[in-house]
Formats: sequence, C-alpha cells, structure tokens
Amino acid sequence: MNRTQQNTLRITAIALTMFGLLLAAGAQPAHAQTFTPLYSFGTDDSPDTAPGGALVLGRDGNIYGTTNWNQSNIYNMTPGGAETRLWASAEGSGDQCEWQVGSYYPPFNGMTMGSDGLLYGTCWMWGYNQTSLGAIYKYDPSQGQNGITVVYSFPLDDCDAYLPSALTLGTDGNLYGVGYGCGGSLGSVFRFNPTTNTVATLHTFQGIESNDGANPSGPLTLGSNGDFYGTTYAGGVNGGSSAGTVYSITTKGKIKILYSFNAVTDPTTGTNPNSGVVQGADGNFYGVTYSGGIYGEGTIFKITPGGKLTFLHSFNESTDNAGYPVWQLTLGSDGNFYGSAQDCNAGGCSNESLFEISTKAKKGAYAYRNLYNFPNPEACSGTTPGCVPSSPLLQHPSGTFYGVTALGGEGFYGEGVFYSLSTGLAPFISLQFPLGTEGTSLGIFGQGFTTATAVAFNGKAANFIVVSDTYLTATIPSGATKGYVTVTESSATLKSVIKFTPKK
Repeated sequence: MNRTQQNTLRITAIALTMFGLLLAAGAQPAHAQTFTPLYSFGTDDSPDTAPGGALVLGRDGNIYGTTNWNQSNIYNMTPGGAETRLWASAEGSGDQCEWQVGSYYPPFNGMTMGSDGLLYGTCWMWGYNQTSLGAIYKYDPSQGQNGITVVYSFPLDDCDAYLPSALTLGTDGNLYGVGYGCGGSLGSVFRFNPTTNTVATLHTFQGIESNDGANPSGPLTLGSNGDFYGTTYAGGVNGGSSAGTVYSITTKGKIKILYSFNAVTDPTTGTNPNSGVVQGADGNFYGVTYSGGIYGEGTIFKITPGGKLTFLHSFNESTDNAGYPVWQLTLGSDGNFYGSAQDCNAGGCSNESLFEISTKAKKGAYAYRNLYNFPNPEACSGTTPGCVPSSPLLQHPSGTFYGVTALGGEGFYGEGVFYSLSTGLAPFISLQFPLGTEGTSLGIFGQGFTTATAVAFNGKAANFIVVSDTYLTATIPSGATKGYVTVTESSATLKSVIKFTPKK
C-alpha cells in the first residue's frame, strides 16, 4: 500500500469510526490568541505519523507523545517544536503498540509520568498476534529505542479490563485506570503496582440493572480529597435511560455514583460522557458529554464532589460549528477550561475548533468562546495548520497550550501537526498531586527553577531540591494548611492553579 492509499484510508477511518476525534469552529473571542503550527509529522517519509493521545510534560520541560498509523512511535518535542524520535516499532516485527480506534472514547491513550519519572502507557493490543486483551508498558526516554518494556499483559479471558484507558498516578505510587469491557463485561477500575508489576481490580461495573455505571470512559482524575473521579459511557441508577454516569471511587474500591445522565427524563444535561472529568480551581469537577443537550450534539457540565450537576453549555453546529466532544477538558491557569469540540458522525467530519468555557456565570450564563478554527478535513491534506485535532490541550508552565492533529501539515500527504495556542496567560506552577502528607515529597513543574529561592505551602516555607530548570521537589512542611503553593524566583513568584490540601 503506497502513502497516498494509506492517507486516504486514514481519512476514511477517522470519518467513520472516530466520531469525536475532531475539534470544531466558530467566531473569535474578544481577547487575543495566537495559533502556531510548530512541527509537521511525516515530512521525511518516516513512519512517525498521525500523532494522537494526551500529551505529557516531562521533568526536562519537553512534551512527550505517541504516534500510531501502521507503526507505533514515541517522541518528545521542545516547546519550540523541535522533535526527537525516541522509539519506533519495527514494521512487521510484532513489537508494536496499538491504540484502539473507537466511537465512544478517544482512540489514543497517550502516556503518564510515574513516580519514578518514567513514562507509562497502555495498548489495546501488543503486536500483530493478539495474545492479550491489552497491555501496560513502561518507557525510559534516556534509553531511546531500547527504553520500552511491556510490564503487564491483561489475560485474554479478562474482558473487564478490555480497552484499558490512560493511567493516572496516585499518591501511593500506583497507577490507576479503567477498562471499557467486552462481551458480557461492562468494564472495571483497576490498580497497577509498578514495583511488583501486578494488577488488582477495584470495581467491576454491573450496569443499570444494579444501579451502577457501565463501560467506563476516559482516564480517572485524582481529587483533592484523595478519591478518584471518572465517568461511564452507559449505565446509571433509578431505571430509565442507560446514558452514563459520573462516579467517585476510593483506593480501596468503594464506589459512589454521583450523577446519572438520563436521555428520557432530562436529556438537556447531556448523555454518554466519554472522557472523564477534571477538577477545577473551585474544587468542582468539569466534563463533557458526547451527545444529548438541547441540540443533541453534546454538552459541557460542572459537578460538585457531592453530585450536584450544573449544565454549562450545549453544543450547536449552527453557532459553534462544533459538537460531539470526546477529549478531556484542560484547566487553564486563569481558572477557565479549554478544550476541543467537533462535528463528526458516521457520515463524516466537518468543522473543528479549540474553545474556552468560563467557570463563573454572568447573569446565569457561562461564556463559551471559540479560539481557533481548523480547516475542513476533506480539504486538509498538505494544509499547513493541520486538521483533525487528536489530543486534549496541554498547558505548559509558560502559560501556552499545546496539542496535535492527526492530519494536515506541510508535508504532501498531511501526516499531522504539533501546534501551540497562546492566549496571553502568565507562567504558573503545576503540582504533581492536589494533596499530600506532611513530610513527604511533592513534585512541582514550572520554569526558571535554577534561580528559585523559596517554596511555600499557603505561606508556610518548605525545603526543596531543584532537579532541573523546569522541575523541583518540595517537602510538605509540618503545619501546612490548605492553600496555594508558590515558588519564588529571581524574576517572579509563580503560583499553583489549584489549592493544595495537606493530609495529616
């Protein structure tokens, strides 16, 4: 198969099976923003094409990601757009990670940084001959092509963990994830121990017949109270439509259904959430639904830790040129959320954009603003800006957002783009965890740390060790109270976006 045929096949596959792997368009907001394509994939006839999945910030300040079309690859990118290919599967070798392409959840998982500073990811299949229902791998960037190790393979008879999600690091050093399920299984929540390379099932979903969720979707989020929060694409409580849930779960597996979406009794709040939730600066959680809402094209919602849901926005192609969102929202350093929306269904995909949603209502309304319009996928090949956005946005500590597209770019075939989106937000620091125990170490990401002179937890001074200009560790001080973490440098004092909660 030549490159033209491959590209045509990829466009067709995206249009028919990746309902939500796209971002939509609309009017520009009042405040300034700048979209910049920084790197085009596949311009040297390499297999490094079709980037996708969540991007992850490394301790070195670089951004790490994955590509997956015909062959799977791992790369890193400087904030300026200089790419380094770190690992590439050998074509035909079977040494290949496949990320599931599906309709109800993002098809690429991306990677997560573990407590050891290495990268961990999941595949729905490893190699050409499927011998398991998924795999967890570990990657050491310093080892390049030799840095990847499959650390766990889900057994073929373990449908509970089928289609494993991206992983989430817990304060205990373990990694937590969900499996979508297959056959008669409705999915599960699991914990992976990177020391023993073992997996423990925390909860197996039973569906609406048991007042439970079904088919968990998207990664888990660690809340400031120590519990994990997530969504299921289906299931629910109190009968009616099986339109999905928001739930919390403890590290011991105690689960609580916080909200059930219902297409029969209240379709305007949305149905079928498929990308998890993210905790905001106000302590509430924010997410999207793939469908439902006033126009049936998905919604943005807010939910309290206690389960009170507030509808924020209903996608409408006629005004947003967007709908059917699948990617997780991103908390910005201004307290607003940023993300992607698209208008994509089995008939194809059209408009795509990046958006911003306010978390504070004015006169009962939450301001929704389109930030950038991508070209239509049908006219995408060889276009410089890229199209088919294939990742959530990542905000770098500099304040700039980054993302990738699966198609478009300067190459003749349009193999994808790494881009930045500047909205004028100031530099900040990002905490590895929203909570921690006094006397333990907390990782902090930022910039300019080589000139750092002080770290404080809500004003309480803390001992710290500078690991690099973009990463340091601080010891949570005795007597620390809930509040913002600050790092004082020679030129500025940077503050965390969220308040840190100490555990006694």
